[in-house]
Amino acid sequence: MSLRGAALRRFAVLGGLGAAMLARPRDVVRTMCGDAPMPPVVLVRVLGARQLVQELVVLAAPSRRVLVGAAATDVMHAVSMVAAALVWPEYRRPALTSASVATGSAGSAAAAAPSR
Repeated sequence: MSLRGAALRRFAVLGGLGAAMLARPRDVVRTMCGDAPMPPVVLVRVLGARQLVQELVVLAAPSRRVLVGAAATDVMHAVSMVAAALVWPEYRRPALTSASVATGSAGSAAAAAPSR
């Protein structure tokens, strides 16, 4: 699999998710989390923007360095969402859903990054 192909596939899924979170945050949360309490819409949009920008960077410059950076960013996001789930139990489902997506994203970035 080429780096460009991996970047395109990531962008289609994760960039699309980020764009949807920006445009339709309530719909995304309801689709992914069911009837869980809705986190603040501005927060969903900020996280969607982060995801979209990250995937645009990966798409623009697919390299080992960029993919490792994307994986590290996703790991930090996943950890922060687990912490958020502990601090704000009413948002546990959305936070853990976000952590799960970030963990999958980190894994896909790490797998796509070529070895040295």
